[in-house]
Amino acid sequence: MRNTLYTRDNLYVLHSLNSQSVDLIYLDPPFNSKRMYSAPIGSKAAGSSFKDMWTWQDVNEAYLEALIDRYPALVRFIESIQVHVDPTASHYLKIVLDRIFDKENFRNEIIWQRNQKRGKGSQYSSKKFGANTDTIFFYSKSDSYYLNITRKLNEEERLLKFKKADKEGHRYYTGIPIFRSKSMGERPNLCFEWRGFKNPYPSGWRLSKERLEEEYQKGNIVILSNGKLERRMYEQDYEGLPLDNNWVDIPRISKKESLGYPTQKPLALLQRIIKASSNLGDVVLDR
Repeated sequence: MRNTLYTRDNLYVLHSLNSQSVDLIYLDPPFNSKRMYSAPIGSKAAGSSFKDMWTWQDVNEAYLEALIDRYPALVRFIESIQVHVDPTASHYLKIVLDRIFDKENFRNEIIWQRNQKRGKGSQYSSKKFGANTDTIFFYSKSDSYYLNITRKLNEEERLLKFKKADKEGHRYYTGIPIFRSKSMGERPNLCFEWRGFKNPYPSGWRLSKERLEEEYQKGNIVILSNGKLERRMYEQDYEGLPLDNNWVDIPRISKKESLGYPTQKPLALLQRIIKASSNLGDVVLDR
């Protein structure tokens, strides 16, 4: 229900929801740092605190069996889930998630670099590598789910990538291969002549003859005055920068958005997760 705040244990609340009502869940559970976190006096989150501690009972076999037996409907609430943890407990939680959502529905382990690499800031030598990352486990309910794995370029990236412009002023970039490289092996079905061109190697073209002609008619493949082929990607056709599972471009929260809560996550991180795994109008559960 819209504009309703539930304050009970989330498992009981989930049982009251329609099993098809949630499209994405983002979880940021305790990291087991063995610390008590409290927002400082004077901050917007003053008075908020929690104990970040797990015990072995949270992950033992009896607990898992009880969870599955008592809450079998839990997995049916979810189309997609992304769980945010750190290396302190991530390997334990992965086992729990595999049991609940089935290991075949595991999609990615995403690494978020929350800090830039820096020294320990101590007079003593460090005895381990710097801990600058968190882990986000990405699971789906089944093989049918929404996922957008691209992001839009910012203005600086856009100008850097699309350096060239045609006579009409449409920006594009080049350097996209047209021929398969020799090392890619023989492909007899892609070895043909098109408009007087052919690959000198038996690896052939990267596109079929029909697709080559289609791209040529669109202006995406051009025969230059020097007799060479050029393949173009125009800005209006560019879907976005493909994302991998190594997120190094989202820094910690800025002072402007900070509420003073010690474990607060940046809006940019949450926005990426929401845009990647849900559509406009979907129901997102943040717990």
